[in-house]
Amino acid sequence: MEPSTIADPMYGYDPVGECRVPFGTEGSIGVMAVDNLPCELPRDASADFGATLLEQVIPLVVEGDAQGILERASETTLKGELSPNFAYLSDYAGLTGQ
Repeated sequence: MEPSTIADPMYGYDPVGECRVPFGTEGSIGVMAVDNLPCELPRDASADFGATLLEQVIPLVVEGDAQGILERASETTLKGELSPNFAYLSDYAGLTGQ
């Protein structure tokens, strides 16, 4: 099958005919396959993120970051290893026991 769209996120799959059918068709399986759904944010979340970025991050870039906050937050790996701030991801990344 193919991905659905943000504008029309649901469709049906007919397992007997092995084809796409309108969502809700009797005997079909509902499919939601929006391939960029994680990119979709509610407008208020996007606005709040932007406001926080402007208030807290941009000043560090423009005025200087004496405490090294940006460096610590952005340096995920160091010399092929997870940096100490991101070591908690080692199990998820499959890096344990190496």
